[in-house]
Amino acid sequence: MAPLYNTAVLEDYVREALRQSRVTPSRSRGQHFLIDDAVLAQVISAAQLSGGEAVLEVGTGFGTLTRSLALRVWRVYTYELDSALVRYLRRYVIPETYNVVLEDYAFTEYELRRVIALAQEAGRSLKIVANLPYQISSAFLHAVANHAAELTLVVVMLQREVARRVMAQAGGKDYSSFSIYMQTFFSVRRVCDVPASAFFPAPKVDSAVIALTPLTPEQQPQMADRQLYFRLVEQVFRRRRKQLANALALAFPHLGAQGSHDALSAAGISPTTRPGSLSIADFVRLADIISQAGLGGGKG
Repeated sequence: MAPLYNTAVLEDYVREALRQSRVTPSRSRGQHFLIDDAVLAQVISAAQLSGGEAVLEVGTGFGTLTRSLALRVWRVYTYELDSALVRYLRRYVIPETYNVVLEDYAFTEYELRRVIALAQEAGRSLKIVANLPYQISSAFLHAVANHAAELTLVVVMLQREVARRVMAQAGGKDYSSFSIYMQTFFSVRRVCDVPASAFFPAPKVDSAVIALTPLTPEQQPQMADRQLYFRLVEQVFRRRRKQLANALALAFPHLGAQGSHDALSAAGISPTTRPGSLSIADFVRLADIISQAGLGGGKG
C-alpha cells in the first residue's frame, strides 16, 4: 500500500488533492478539509480501534480519515455526495485500499440500519468515526441515538456550538432538550477543540471532537414511559424562559395549573424553577409521576 500521505504532511496532501481533482471547495456543502495532522491523530486515538471492527464514516472528502481508518479496521463504509470528490476517491484512494466501501449517495437513517445489519451479519462491532458536514450534524446525531444499542462507539467532529449542546449539563446556557436526548443514550466526553485554522478553507466557526459511548440498558435512565419522558422534555424546553409550573401547564393543558403544581410537588421540584435547571433524573421523576397518575394525556 502506498504511504498514507505520500511523505508530506496532511496539508500538502489536501492541497495536492485539490489540484488533481480541480475541486473548488463549497462552503454551502460544508467542504472544509482537515489539514492538521495532530487533530487527525487525536480522532484516530479516540476511536480506540482494535482492528476487527467495522467503521462508518460520513463525509469522505479526499479520504484522509478514510485511509487512516482503513489501515486499522476490518472495513470502512463511507459516504460522499460530491461527484468530483467521488471521482478523485475512485481514482486515487479506493484502488489503494481493499476494505473501503464507498457510497456516492446521501446518508440516511435507512443507510445506518443497513450498515448495522451488514456489520452484525459479519459478526463485527460497529463504530462511527466522522468529520461531519456542519449542516447534517444534529439530524445525524438524532438518528445515531436511535440506534445507540447497536453501536460500540461514536467519535465525531462537529461545530463547537453543537458539541457544547451535546455535552451541556443542567443549568448551563447550552443545555437543551437535545442535550438530554443524547445523554439519555450516551456517555459523552470532549476529545479536543479544533480551531478553524485546522481546515482548508478555514470555516467561520471552530469545531470540536467528541466521543459518545453508548450506555447499556441498565445504565440508561429508567422511566416508566419513555415516549412521555421525551415529550415532557421537548415541550417544556419550548418554553424554557417560563417558570416550570407555567411551562408544564402549557405543555400539558389537561393538567391545569393545580395538576402541574401537584406533579411538581410530588417530584420535589420547585414550581418557580426554569426547565433548564432540571437534571435528567428530575425529568425522569416528573415524567413517572405524570405517567403513574394517568396524567400523560394526548400530545401536548
